[in-house]
Amino acid sequence: MRVLKFGGSSLADFACLSKVKALIESYAGEEALIVLSAPGGVTDHLVALADLAAAGEDYSAKWQALVSRCESLVKAVTAEYGEVKHWPDFAALADKLAGVKLLKHCPDQVRAYVISFGERVSVALMQTMLGQHQAFYLEATDCVLTEGSYLEAEADLVASKAAFRAVLRANAFRYYVMPGFTGKNAAGELTVLGRNGSDYSAAIAAACLEAEVCQIWTDVDGVYNADPRFIKKATKVDSLSYKEAMELSYFGAKVLHPKTILPCAKAGVPCEIKNTHNPDVPGSMISHESKGNETVKALSSLEKLAMLTVSGPGMKGKVGMAARVFSALANDNVSIVLITQSSCEFSISFCVHNSDLALALNALEKAFELEAKAGLIEPIQVQRDLAIVTLVGDNMKAHKGLAAKFFASLAQAQVNIVAIAQDSTESAISAVIDGTLCNDAVKVCHENFFTHVPSIDVFLLGVGLVGKELIKQLEKQQAWLEARNIKLNLYGVANSRQCYLNAEGVPFATWKQQLADESEAFSLTRVEQFVRDNHLINPVLVDCSSSQYLADQYADFLAAGFHVVAANKKANTGSFAYYQKLKANALKTRRKFLYETNVGAGLPVLDNLQLLFGAGDELLSFNGILSGSLSYMFGVIEDGLSLSEATEQAKANGFTEPDPRDDLSGTDVARKLLIIARESGLALELEDIEVEPVVPVEFAKGSNVDEFMARLPELNAAFADRVQSAASEGKVLRYVGSIVNGRCKVGIEAVDKQHALYDIRDGENALAILSQYYQPRPFVIRGYGAGAEVTSAGVFADILKTLSR
Repeated sequence: MRVLKFGGSSLADFACLSKVKALIESYAGEEALIVLSAPGGVTDHLVALADLAAAGEDYSAKWQALVSRCESLVKAVTAEYGEVKHWPDFAALADKLAGVKLLKHCPDQVRAYVISFGERVSVALMQTMLGQHQAFYLEATDCVLTEGSYLEAEADLVASKAAFRAVLRANAFRYYVMPGFTGKNAAGELTVLGRNGSDYSAAIAAACLEAEVCQIWTDVDGVYNADPRFIKKATKVDSLSYKEAMELSYFGAKVLHPKTILPCAKAGVPCEIKNTHNPDVPGSMISHESKGNETVKALSSLEKLAMLTVSGPGMKGKVGMAARVFSALANDNVSIVLITQSSCEFSISFCVHNSDLALALNALEKAFELEAKAGLIEPIQVQRDLAIVTLVGDNMKAHKGLAAKFFASLAQAQVNIVAIAQDSTESAISAVIDGTLCNDAVKVCHENFFTHVPSIDVFLLGVGLVGKELIKQLEKQQAWLEARNIKLNLYGVANSRQCYLNAEGVPFATWKQQLADESEAFSLTRVEQFVRDNHLINPVLVDCSSSQYLADQYADFLAAGFHVVAANKKANTGSFAYYQKLKANALKTRRKFLYETNVGAGLPVLDNLQLLFGAGDELLSFNGILSGSLSYMFGVIEDGLSLSEATEQAKANGFTEPDPRDDLSGTDVARKLLIIARESGLALELEDIEVEPVVPVEFAKGSNVDEFMARLPELNAAFADRVQSAASEGKVLRYVGSIVNGRCKVGIEAVDKQHALYDIRDGENALAILSQYYQPRPFVIRGYGAGAEVTSAGVFADILKTLSR
């Protein structure tokens, strides 16, 4: 004997019914019991009819829609297979609803009859399609004997087993077709097994008949390691133990009804989940043993929960307090989802469904009314809108560090844990969290435990030379990233006036036009909402602008949960207090603030400094060429170009800042030197840096960039004299930054051939770090530090550092 159950989506219309008939004939074997749900959507329709009638409202349109749909099904079946027998009595259903409307009340017994009507429709149709002589209409009320309420009945397996065997002995057929969802209590009254209870019906039948297998046919290929509706990369689990399946169904796996597994487990009947629309794909098999070596088998989540905490001095050491708590809830039929207790016995916390919260509160307040008045019990604490995320796997108990990885994953998703629970067999670990962050938590956990493909979600601010080059590099490196199991998504680009966001990812080919078509500017609020709506878990704001406005918002970016990657130096060279705030916010939110390109473009300057200082090294002195643009300009001036020609050429090559005066003023080098000084532990402000500009301060004031460039030749002669003077002594001019005894200075220096910076030109940077560990010879970093390609490569490297591995 095999048991096959088909859900509503598999029975939605005549085409679906025909497919189910073919599957029964292919998979039923020599003898089978077929359990059917109502046609898709019919039960919801019946529930709505009962609710409208109970409210005394007109339900005629909804009634007519139900009758029309069912008549179309019976007409189609009759046309091909002949008369449908055992057609349910719609007149009786109409009378029930009329009585409910008249009374404006729907008793549970009547509601059970109404909402289970659709299953009888499916069974009558399928019996006809399978043939009256080989398919027997098996009334569930003759076989499924239940206890408990009319609407949430539990099967009495012992009594049901005897009833099933008696009916089958008296009726020898190849197929037995039974309506799911329904049963009969000891008084002979119809009951239902709870919404979506047809799976439970199939499990009851399989257990009672000691079936070869219980197949649950649905609209997915099997049980997935996460909800495939939300996690696109969720994969099917081929094999689960009964324990694993029960944990998953209990904590929210939609493909399994929570009551389904236990009867099969008790009888040792394997339960297979298969797809009606894709029958050739192997399903998920649930049995005594779970095949496979996966440490974590699957991940589930359960939302719309509330946590109640009963606490007070009267709890500690008092025998029976927990029993009173749970007895009070049981008496009012409140289902408890999860329980946790403080080690000091001062409090007990537990989760219930939001729909049961008012009932639970009322039950507890009544039960502990006297203790509350005496001050022995504090007012019951309630936390609403929570969710439970659960890792499930029988092999978890054999592996260390899983709980730590689970909690680290939740931290990565910026999720605070409200409570923790683990079953005694160590096959499930659950965390209670804020319900609004449930999807984020599931997404991160799935990445870390299953796909192992971490994501980086980038929003690019500033699409000048460096920004445009970065986009090119992001496009070019997609294959490289994919080969290393990294998913880098560009979700937004912005300039000073417009911001373009795309939930599917910014198209590399058309981003310029898409950005030009936008009318709304960048705002943190807008991007935050985008991140929430799309459940992005590793958002990175990349600033490739020179905007002071954006730099002033970095602290807010970090506080909002974004990593910040900055080519823009203005945040790190603002006030020292702001610099400290950036560091503090990054630490507090466990996000990264990365700015390697602030000093050496693509050179690993700050990384090396941070590693040295982190290892206890101390800076003794520093000097170096920190500006790739000035390195280039001073080199070509050495070759004979004038100051204005060198500046024009450097600007054209993309070596300078958008405004070359930032380079020629020495401000850019001063900012870089300040960052190095601060990284080394010096609490300095920008005004503490002694600056000798390349061009006089007064000369650079009061004009736009074009006007400044037009006037710059006025300084050529004086600068040429300075170059010639140095050459006459066998020296060349270099623009140098230095830190000596805590004093910072940037300016033009004439250096001879013996000087370490003599050969540094053509855009190269060179940094000589003399420290406690590196002396008397300094630690030297040298390489090209100017140009959009080099800088964007450094930004790209910082972006990759945001990965959580």
